[in-house]
Amino acid sequence: MVALSQTSRALRRLVHRVDSFPKYRRLGLLMQAAEREIGAGSQLTPRRVRAYASLLGLLSPQQQECLVSAAIDSGDSEAIAALGAKVARLNEDHRKRFVDAALGLTEFKKARVIASLGAGMAHLSRAQRGWLVDAAIHLEHSFDRAVAIAGLGAGVAHLSEPQRARLVDAAMGIDGEDKVLAIAGLGAGVAHLSEGQCERLVVAAIGLSYRDKARAIADLGARMAHLTEGQRARLVAAAISHVYRDKGRAIASLGAGMAHLSGAQRQDLVIATIALDHRDRAVAIAGLGEGVAHLSEPQRESLVAAAIGLTGHNKVLAIAGLGAGMAHLNVDQRESLVVAAIGDLTYLNKALAIASLGARMAHLSVDQRERLVAATMDMDNNHCKGLAIEGLGAGVAYLSELQRQSLVAATIDLGDSFEQAKAIAGLAAGVPHLSEAQRESLVVAAIGLSDSSKSWAIEALSAQAAHLTEDQRYRLFCATIRLDRSDRSDSSDSSDRPL
Repeated sequence: MVALSQTSRALRRLVHRVDSFPKYRRLGLLMQAAEREIGAGSQLTPRRVRAYASLLGLLSPQQQECLVSAAIDSGDSEAIAALGAKVARLNEDHRKRFVDAALGLTEFKKARVIASLGAGMAHLSRAQRGWLVDAAIHLEHSFDRAVAIAGLGAGVAHLSEPQRARLVDAAMGIDGEDKVLAIAGLGAGVAHLSEGQCERLVVAAIGLSYRDKARAIADLGARMAHLTEGQRARLVAAAISHVYRDKGRAIASLGAGMAHLSGAQRQDLVIATIALDHRDRAVAIAGLGEGVAHLSEPQRESLVAAAIGLTGHNKVLAIAGLGAGMAHLNVDQRESLVVAAIGDLTYLNKALAIASLGARMAHLSVDQRERLVAATMDMDNNHCKGLAIEGLGAGVAYLSELQRQSLVAATIDLGDSFEQAKAIAGLAAGVPHLSEAQRESLVVAAIGLSDSSKSWAIEALSAQAAHLTEDQRYRLFCATIRLDRSDRSDSSDSSDRPL
């Protein structure tokens, strides 16, 4: 690996820019910086601590100790929370210090750090869990309390029954928009709450006013499997009777739980969806698409007809949502979605619609696949063509050799651009199904891109390294090294800006 500049200026510049890099490069560059800086007597700023948190499992015990100490000593809630979210990788002493540090922070900071520890509750002692619950429910401000409770919701499975009850009690004592946040967090743990506790969450959700109600229903909608028949019925009724904005969102959230609803409830949701105005209708259709498998044939037909009756981006949203249930639509319904996707839409909306159907190629006919590819090839706008190709990459396995060649050739013709980089990244998903010549074309194109675009294409192709030749892998590696050297040079030439 190429060593980074040892100057503090370069390191600061790296940490400042590193979040804009693709994941594999971000981790590699941070690891190099960490090896030089952590434990070498350098004073770690909160920004650096947050950046290095992603490397926690790769650091030596000594480096972990330096990072933990720097986070706690800084008193910075974001730095502490960044490591707190990795509590599973900390040793017992570090966990104790983190809990102690969390409890000693000011109210606002304390709420954020407590929330970060929720997902790691399984790795904390019974006493530490109790301390965190106690601290969360005694925070003075309702928003801080809601943030902490919502975060601890991820760890509800590892709390005792009294601790769960105390969190639910505290959530019920919060008002308005803050209560929605608390309900959403606890909703993640509904499977581990008692029937009575779930009942309190449902009652609280449907008792909220206007927009808050829609958001709360949406947060509980995906948890239908863990609610009683009566609770489901009340959520459905509340979503359908909602008369304010976001009704579409409330209905959409119930799509994931369609298998647990009665036939009458499904019918009521479809009827209510069709009656919505354009934007809400599109949102609701998109969400119900996830439950298409559990709808009757007439209900599916009604949703497809409603989707293709929309215009512009609303139509795109509905097509994409129903695409999730493509396997359960009949031949005519699939045809209607394909015709709508390549029909009377702007290039941008057409590109987005075509891209959304890329992953559904397995359920389309040979002719339908051909028309989607042909519509992409006919686009004059390179940005839109690149978007469509990127999405079609997910369905390369189901395309003919000629269609694959068309997509690869069109990608090369996009020229040195961000659009070409994204198109290569999309086609990379289908590398196992491309010919040797097509893979070579993509590798050459990726390496030839400008530095500002190259990384996305190289990252995607590198993920398919098993299907590339040794020479292709070597050339991608060399291109990455040159790119890192370029970044190092840019960092060394940059002004010494404070973090």
